[in-house]
Amino acid sequence: MDEVFGRKAEYWELVEKIENGRNFFVITGPRRIGKTTFLTAALNDLHEKYKIPHIIIDARAISTANSKNPQGQIVRELLSIKKHSKKRRLSKIADSIEGITIKGVKLKLKKDGEYTLPDILRELNDSNDVLIIAYDEAQYFRYANEDFTKILAWVYDKLPNIITIVTGSQVGVLENFLRFYDYKAPLYGRYHVKIPLTRFTPSQSFEFLERGFEEYGLSVGPKEILSAIKALDGVPGWLTHYGASRVDGKTHWDAIQDVLIEAEGYIRSEFEELDRTSPRYRAIMEIVAGITSRKNSASWTEIKNALELREGKGIDDKNLNLLLKKLVNYGFLEHVGREYIIPDPVVRRLFQT
Repeated sequence: MDEVFGRKAEYWELVEKIENGRNFFVITGPRRIGKTTFLTAALNDLHEKYKIPHIIIDARAISTANSKNPQGQIVRELLSIKKHSKKRRLSKIADSIEGITIKGVKLKLKKDGEYTLPDILRELNDSNDVLIIAYDEAQYFRYANEDFTKILAWVYDKLPNIITIVTGSQVGVLENFLRFYDYKAPLYGRYHVKIPLTRFTPSQSFEFLERGFEEYGLSVGPKEILSAIKALDGVPGWLTHYGASRVDGKTHWDAIQDVLIEAEGYIRSEFEELDRTSPRYRAIMEIVAGITSRKNSASWTEIKNALELREGKGIDDKNLNLLLKKLVNYGFLEHVGREYIIPDPVVRRLFQT
């Protein structure tokens, strides 16, 4: 499948704003929308066409390794890459270990011994005319002992050669982590460019699958492609998984089932944190999924009444609002006013069962 398909406007927005001297970007979108794919493809293209080097840091992988001290983990991994480079700089070709990917970056260390992340970033700034550092799923750094946004603000203010990009699928959680509009927060008032990635339209989804099947010489009829689009909506991650299953020889419905099985495991891991907090989060998702199987959206009142009926007791309005807000922040729900939907059709189907 075409990695940058359907994202040309977003790509050229990134290029234009970099040319205009902007140095902080926030790329958002729901889970499986293709943020990492877009980020990687865009940065590879910027390196190929404009010779702009980059580092992509997978915040989820870094936090899994060391959630309390991601700064130290990033330093260790960067120095590990450099240690295995024959020259005293990071390789000009792509290099990576788990959690970090590098392309075209120079790093000349001026001293031996211990380094902090600010030390490394300062050396990167001095060694490169321009450099993009991207933190994929940056909201996972919110668990760190020290506020990671202090580093981002310091880079913004003091290191003019570094362009920062952060991405996040838990959009509300990411916004709460960055706190651009909190006057007490490190990043308060810093200008940033938002690049939201949205679902494909039905026509884009159709073309995306059609072109992918053509690349593999596979003939899939329009009725099956339309059926897949209705089941999976315009979420590129699910469409890609469906397409890969068909290429591997699966039937249409078996491929749809493959997507649902993958999604179940993915959503279970994503929802685990909420499940530990309260069983009401899952109850609300099941209620909204049930209501939206019959009509377009679920009202706040419908959710409240159904939850109270389910539990056999009342629920405080404030508590319900906090529960709904967190589900919205994590990207499991979307709302307009007091009407709620589950934006991902695959997630909706999982909570209907």
